[in-house]
Amino acid sequence: MDSRIVLEIMKKEVKTLKDFQKILQEERDAIISFSLEGIIQENNRKEELIRRMEYLKAEKEKIISASDQESLKQSENWQSLSRDMERTMEEVRMAMEKNMKLLSFSIDHVRSSIEHIVGFINNTGYGRKMEQMPLLISKVM
Repeated sequence: MDSRIVLEIMKKEVKTLKDFQKILQEERDAIISFSLEGIIQENNRKEELIRRMEYLKAEKEKIISASDQESLKQSENWQSLSRDMERTMEEVRMAMEKNMKLLSFSIDHVRSSIEHIVGFINNTGYGRKMEQMPLLISKVM
């Protein structure tokens, strides 16, 4: 009975990871289109799924600690789900790295654009010398 419950939880974990992977794809699309609203929305969805995954993991560990772990981990269903979970985790990790690189590029692009605009404003005096405008851009997001 316990092993069946654990396997059902593992199936939910894998499904949640795949949903997380889809959200990462949608987040990537929002980053590429410079949609701050989309990035925030996808980030909120990711937080919800992370909480769900934490809950599922805690439930699974509670049940596993009270059952026969060796026979459970030897079952073909466990091994199959474990492989699927590992494969999906690797895909999620790669997608997160890509999104981080895209965000970094986007932040650098925005920073460069702001510096260019401020430089243009500072150099435009319309016949008189203008004071330099100080601009501090935080590197922490």
